[in-house]
Amino acid sequence: ASRVGLSPKVMRRAVGAGWVRRVAPGCFVDATVWSAARSSDRQVLLAQVALWQRPWAVVSHHTAAAVHGLPLPPHPPEWVALTTQRSLGTAGGGIARLEPGALPVEAVLTTSGMAVTDVPRTVVDCLRTLPLADGVAIADAAVGRGLVSLAALSRERARQKGWPHVTDVDCGLWLLDPVRESWFESVSFTQLWIAGVRVPEHQVTVLDARDRFVARVDGLWREEGVVGEADGDSKYLDKLDPDDAAAKAVARALIAEKRREDRLHDLGLDVVRWSPRETVSVRADRVRTTWAIARRTFRGRLVSHERSRHAWRAAVDEPVLRTRPHARS
Repeated sequence: ASRVGLSPKVMRRAVGAGWVRRVAPGCFVDATVWSAARSSDRQVLLAQVALWQRPWAVVSHHTAAAVHGLPLPPHPPEWVALTTQRSLGTAGGGIARLEPGALPVEAVLTTSGMAVTDVPRTVVDCLRTLPLADGVAIADAAVGRGLVSLAALSRERARQKGWPHVTDVDCGLWLLDPVRESWFESVSFTQLWIAGVRVPEHQVTVLDARDRFVARVDGLWREEGVVGEADGDSKYLDKLDPDDAAAKAVARALIAEKRREDRLHDLGLDVVRWSPRETVSVRADRVRTTWAIARRTFRGRLVSHERSRHAWRAAVDEPVLRTRPHARS
């Protein structure tokens, strides 16, 4: 600001008028840019500021996930996560929190001019420190998009042996399934597992008796013949037409979903839907109730997704969830 001739007095007026947003001492952003940015974009903007203040640190944890384009919860932490090998007298300050930790050269990348932990390190850090469901959503997306392999995550988990909460990573890796298609899908099925509902098989294709395609479902509990559908609001709101036909667009989507559900019912499958507005306990109770009354007479054929980890998971002992407040959020 000084270089282009803007005095402190002018900047104070700009902030007061709402034209400019002050994000840290001496650091400002155009208010229109900030208001238009998603929560993940704001993390990236703040990361640039944090590294300007501490150029010897590395962007990590949920902030690195944002830089890598991985999904964050709707309301992520408002602070920037940095990792440093320096000896610290404080955990940080201002918009940043500093984590002391080993940083091998191979675990650090340069992205958009910033030093950032690589994807395996970022995902495992998130599984250690975020609520379990949020960490699993990040892991699902990273593996599903081909940014990292399960083997690489397992190697990184082994490198972090003895680090705080690293045993929680085992739950996250066991729950990981790269075929889940959205943040809400990953989060809701993980939350159901925490509430005591076993993990279903994901993205199963349902065919009728004549081998015609009926649907691909978010989750399927085969034994009970029950389908679980995680319906985020965007499933319908993204179809809104800003010009004129908004109601018609949503109505078409709802009618298509109704017909799809009717066809599943005709084949003998019961369907449970839930939205972000329902509590986890309500969702879990609805699933258990539907299990109890399900018909269990399926007339058709089911095809597992070739990339789903359901079969592998069924053969491995289910981990015990460690008692940790933010893991049960």
